[in-house]
Amino acid sequence: MSHAIALTLRMLSDWHIGAGTGQYGRLSRQVLRDDEYRLPFVPAKSLNGVWRDGCEIAARALDGEGASGGEGAGIWHSWVDYLFGYQPAFPGAEAADTPENPAQHPRPAALCYLGPLRFPGDLGPAIAENRRLREAVAFVKPGVAHDPVTGAAKEDMLRFDEMARGGVTLTGTAELPEGLSEEELGCAHALLWAGARLVEGIGAKRRRGSGRCRLDLGGAGLPPSADELAHWTANPVAPPQGEQQPGPDLAERPVTADGWERVLLKLTVETPLLAHDRTVGNLVQGRDHAPGWMLLGPLLARLGSPAAAAAARCGDLLVTSATPMVEGGPGRPVPRVIERAKDDEDAHLNRMTDGPPEGRAFKRVRGGYVSGTPGTAIESPGFVLRMHNTIEDRTQRPTQALGGVYVYRALAPGTVLAAEVRIRHGILDSGWWTKLDGRWRLGRSRKDDYGLVNAAATPMDIEEQPAPVKSGDRLRIWLQSDTLVRDRRLAPSDDPDDLARLLERAFAAAGAAGVRLEPILQESGRVPTSYETARTDSWHRGWRLPKPVLIGFAAGGCMTFEVTDGEIGSDVLESVERSGIGERRGEGFGQIRINDPVLTSKLSGKDSGTSHKADEPTRGSETAQRAVPPLPPSDPGHAGARLIEQAAWRAEIWRLAEEQTTQSSEVFGPLIELSATRLNALRRLFDHLNEEPDRLNKRITALTTRWNAPQATAAIRALLVDKDTWALLGFTDQEELCLTTDGLDVLRQSLRDDALRSLLTACLAAHTRREAQKEERR
Repeated sequence: MSHAIALTLRMLSDWHIGAGTGQYGRLSRQVLRDDEYRLPFVPAKSLNGVWRDGCEIAARALDGEGASGGEGAGIWHSWVDYLFGYQPAFPGAEAADTPENPAQHPRPAALCYLGPLRFPGDLGPAIAENRRLREAVAFVKPGVAHDPVTGAAKEDMLRFDEMARGGVTLTGTAELPEGLSEEELGCAHALLWAGARLVEGIGAKRRRGSGRCRLDLGGAGLPPSADELAHWTANPVAPPQGEQQPGPDLAERPVTADGWERVLLKLTVETPLLAHDRTVGNLVQGRDHAPGWMLLGPLLARLGSPAAAAAARCGDLLVTSATPMVEGGPGRPVPRVIERAKDDEDAHLNRMTDGPPEGRAFKRVRGGYVSGTPGTAIESPGFVLRMHNTIEDRTQRPTQALGGVYVYRALAPGTVLAAEVRIRHGILDSGWWTKLDGRWRLGRSRKDDYGLVNAAATPMDIEEQPAPVKSGDRLRIWLQSDTLVRDRRLAPSDDPDDLARLLERAFAAAGAAGVRLEPILQESGRVPTSYETARTDSWHRGWRLPKPVLIGFAAGGCMTFEVTDGEIGSDVLESVERSGIGERRGEGFGQIRINDPVLTSKLSGKDSGTSHKADEPTRGSETAQRAVPPLPPSDPGHAGARLIEQAAWRAEIWRLAEEQTTQSSEVFGPLIELSATRLNALRRLFDHLNEEPDRLNKRITALTTRWNAPQATAAIRALLVDKDTWALLGFTDQEELCLTTDGLDVLRQSLRDDALRSLLTACLAAHTRREAQKEERR
């Protein structure tokens, strides 16, 4: 079991972790907000960077002046590399220099995060229920750039930055791997605690006062005592060795029985999932599914069986790509013979069976998934965009040499994916699929903000076999995944003739020898064959180096073949569908459907759109019943809740005060007949509204003694002392802006003077303006 570390980040000042965007005409820089509650948060990437800097400083102090990173560094620098992963100081220079030492396997980070740091407990859901509370979490701060020579403000350099309020507490969880000895865990805790003490700021402008923070660690053995720190720093041990690369497995192919065991692997995305598709400029685009080659490694690790690893190499175990679920099952890529009308996106046409209507233009549907049931709608998953940067240590700014600013486009949290795991009978013991349940880490940046999914495996029901095919019939192939095919010279191929020969060999191996297929590429008024070429940029995760590019037929391709000789039984068709065709079938390549009813049916007339909308918070209206109860004083988020509800009350007070300016006569009552000079004299009392009533009454009497107007004195006393300020202000929905159980009573008492001051100040200013306008018209 892994070692959990509770992270508590206390924001001591206002902070800004930007989304990389703004709002035209309103904001120059926006705060990064989550997709579920639209609240600010601290990404694990941001915390990991400043925490690593703190640990490097601590390691430099513990190792001594002569130690530095790299080969031969001190033992504490080795711990930094173990915890946070191998990080070259300057990749460009490292690639150009001749290595002085033998190459070593790059170390992945041992310290992993369970997502970003967010508001604790029920505070996030409680804030998200009310729009005014969500707005109170942040505020807009103006700024201007100054000329370094004159010191004056530069022209056209006024900016408005959104800032998250300080004083709140954010929480999260990190993990260390299981298997650490007591000595190793003690050294890891000591270094992490020392680095956390050196974390003083996070986010933008942290060297100018913003983002001041304190990072506290909790959990078993944390924080370490003074005696433990002295012991481990005086007697450190070396960190564990990195993962040993697996050598050749000499296990023979396991003996199998007929048939396949099929298990549905359901993956619920908890943090954005990034399965690299391609890089365009500084945008890293993720796929709309989790490829099988990304799932096979974690799957074999969880099974922990040499027989399973041998079966995967022999094609007796495979895992398909995890695609968005459609109608309770894995979605299938939209056939490339499906087209959509240009003038009506809800009208679809299956070009394999139908010709285009006269007078209408259609275009091919290039994305989405359908279920295995004919006539279903097309569904597509949702994506999120997250901007990141790489900071250079010397300048503490993003630089292009280290990667600069880059953007990830990943599958949105909440997306539900489904894959199919198939293994031949007899290889694994019964109930093997229960080992697959739990949390997985997949894709890029899975140590911090990405790739956390929750897996659940259940056995699948037996499907109906496809109908047999005889000579003269047509064979319609629907590619469910990218398919790797080679020509006669063993070069990658995208020729249907080479695919036909591959199918013939697959049918022969399954028991239908002598089958001959002829591709049908064109047909009058119809499209019997439509496919594209797919490119997969392969990558060696251990060495962090590229491998040969994989080129083949793209998923969703449809091809029609005529059986010119031989017969193919239902059992042969089913066997080929289950085992797949082509190369690297264990990684999900080469999955096909044969004569699927979807290819000969019409689709639903309406798309269902995206299955997840990351841009809209899924919260109810403000008038709906509160779903989250108020937080008691013992709740860890109580202090932050008090800060936010107080800010929301102040904003509402200012808004209502401006509304009441149109009814100044009702606010002042008989005092409205006083001259502007006497009315504005009330401002002298505003700084004393918090005094005892008797003392305030004496000040009122002293102010109005020379007015010789006892009625005015009584009216002022009633306005400032006796009247209900909240009723006068019209603040009737106070409970909706309370997050804590004691918030209503505390805020009514503490903000009463501010509310009265704001109301009277606004009304006095409005009344003075109206009187001045009357004088001008005279």
